[in-house]
Amino acid sequence: MSKEPTSSPKPSVLAAVLHPLAGVLLVAVLYVGLFFVDFLLGADLRVMGVGDAATAQKVMDRYGRTLLAHQAKVLAFYAVLGVCVGVLIQALVLLWERFSPVSSRRPATRWPLVRRFFFGTLCALFLHVFLLSRAIVLRPALFAEALYERGGFAARFMVFLTHGPGSAIVWMLGVGLLLFLLSAPLSSIAARAFFKEFWKQKKRTLPIAVSIVLLVAVFGVAIWPAPVLYRAQKEPARKPSVLLIAVDSLRADRLFAPRRVVAPAMMQLARESVRFEQAFVSVPRTFPSFVTLLSGRAPYHHGIRTMFPTQKERAAVPPALPKLLGAQGYHTAVFSDFCGEIFSRIDLGFQHIAVPAFDAKELLLQRGVLVHRNALPYVSGAGLGQVGLALGQAVFPELEGVSELADPKLLAARALHDIAAHRGQPFFLTVFFSTAHFPYAAPAPHYRRFLDPKYRGPFLYYKPPLKEVAGSEDIAAVQALYDGSVAAADEGVRVLLDGLAALGRDQDTIVVLLSDHGENLYDEPSRGMGHGDHLEGDHAMQVPWLVRDPTHRFSPKSVHGLVRDLDLVPTLLSLLSVPFEAESFDGVSVVPLLSGEKETLGLSALSETELWFTASGPGFSMEQRLPYPDVTTTTDISPSNEISVSPQYQDLVTVAKHRSLRTERYKIIYRPTRQGPRYSVFDVKTDPGQRNDLSTSSEALLMQMKNELFRALRHDSTVEITGDFILPKESAPPPAPN
Repeated sequence: MSKEPTSSPKPSVLAAVLHPLAGVLLVAVLYVGLFFVDFLLGADLRVMGVGDAATAQKVMDRYGRTLLAHQAKVLAFYAVLGVCVGVLIQALVLLWERFSPVSSRRPATRWPLVRRFFFGTLCALFLHVFLLSRAIVLRPALFAEALYERGGFAARFMVFLTHGPGSAIVWMLGVGLLLFLLSAPLSSIAARAFFKEFWKQKKRTLPIAVSIVLLVAVFGVAIWPAPVLYRAQKEPARKPSVLLIAVDSLRADRLFAPRRVVAPAMMQLARESVRFEQAFVSVPRTFPSFVTLLSGRAPYHHGIRTMFPTQKERAAVPPALPKLLGAQGYHTAVFSDFCGEIFSRIDLGFQHIAVPAFDAKELLLQRGVLVHRNALPYVSGAGLGQVGLALGQAVFPELEGVSELADPKLLAARALHDIAAHRGQPFFLTVFFSTAHFPYAAPAPHYRRFLDPKYRGPFLYYKPPLKEVAGSEDIAAVQALYDGSVAAADEGVRVLLDGLAALGRDQDTIVVLLSDHGENLYDEPSRGMGHGDHLEGDHAMQVPWLVRDPTHRFSPKSVHGLVRDLDLVPTLLSLLSVPFEAESFDGVSVVPLLSGEKETLGLSALSETELWFTASGPGFSMEQRLPYPDVTTTTDISPSNEISVSPQYQDLVTVAKHRSLRTERYKIIYRPTRQGPRYSVFDVKTDPGQRNDLSTSSEALLMQMKNELFRALRHDSTVEITGDFILPKESAPPPAPN
């Protein structure tokens, strides 16, 4: 009697569902575990290594519940991320089950649960290590505190990735494993037979192919910058538009007299523009400088004199250029990254504001994400580039204000999309790139472009705030980091200018490039690094100012006559033929310099320091200033989380300011001290480095410059001159233009 053939048991439907689900949950648990690893090992309230127990306790007392809720959100992000990764891995498992590369003639078999778990765990861990390594290479400043600054194996491993063969090895392993995991099952005989049969059924394959093409096209619209999407179209004549490009902390000598080429796109723009080689700002800090640039009024008239003005001071600022042009039918918008948060704290009349928020709570929320180093690869663009970064900022908006995550090309693309969306309207667009600002945390490859390959000091990736340089090698490293940050911003400028041309708007748009202030970079031992703390030398106050105007067709040239940030608004209103009353502004139109009608207007630039964040430093030591506490004491946090200078320190901050007046020939610096005012006078034509103080050798020149300084300060209704001291008035009248 013959036996009937037995058929293999049918797979359990329940197992078909539960096994993949269990695999997904396992990966989710692994990612949740990463949250707790980061939380237990790295949770603190420091920012770039700065913090103290007393401040941490105050923060927890006020924001404890907010921080716990935020950590719950981060935990949920890890869980969702784990689920998404788990689903991808289980899809890969199903592919191997369906098309086994081991035996192409064997029917599809379901993997045992143990094999599924083992395979899923290995894939998840390798993917995470790969993306983490990529993130370290692309944005090392995010990880320097946790790895490089710890020393030992952690530091050596990070250097191996960023300055050694580690990155290439990880990349090759990742690509190789991915190709194997996909190509092994897809190249099997069973897979080829399946796709051959599938392709024969054109009624099914054609709609699928069309859907894939449409999906890729939609995805491309979301990814690619505007120049790829939009092409020049002939349009009717309209009012000229204005593109104001600002690069934070950009020194004039990086464009006009570079020792090495770090900004080719901006240098090319300079060759096509009128170049003001003696342009100076009134306060070398971002907030007061931008308000001056966009209002045409001096700080003592618009009232913003520190980075932390009160709500009352912000509300009293007179109408600025965006509001004036908005009334003329212009679309006005501002785009920026971390330093552009100032535009979220003041209404200057922009119709569209795309900048990060800033207050005490935002700073804490940023730290709440940054301590989770295992989450950073998924929100920093290590996997999906600019799309990944944009998605990360959508989930955690506070990341837009993180200096280490600034992306100039993404910022430029956002601005270009805005221009394209307002094709039929003249615009006034401000695009403010922050990458060149301290801590000089440029992304790859810029952070290592100009650095000595042998350097392994503390400034390999960024400049920590309280870490001092120890010698010439450290100084060279900081300068290299700065140049790399400028180069990163230059890429954004290039994308922006190329996109403007691709959109057909370069012939009706006046392009202005400048900076809110320059930067000291240890040019002299006594001047240190940074801006706003002192007025020694010109590097912090002098900025590049370029004007490319295709509507008036000014010939490209260098202008040596002195100009100020005060003069931008009257100049642009003149170029746009918008009527205005000259007495409404402290600045003047410099169109005669643009046209070549005049070589100089005989102007002088009045500048002042801003709030000191620390007790002392180069150029503002205890012997060179009227002392007051550091920024944690001199500022208050309002119930709405805004940071502003405490009323009890307002007058002291004002009277302690250093002030300077610069003409085209001379410069005088005033420094109030406990022993009385100290003055320095320099002949900037014969002594451009300002090393030879003439105040003791030429009393007549000192008196001449003191008189000019005091004459300029008479317009400041908030102070009075008593003897040689500049003191705040007891009850000053409200600010008003002269």
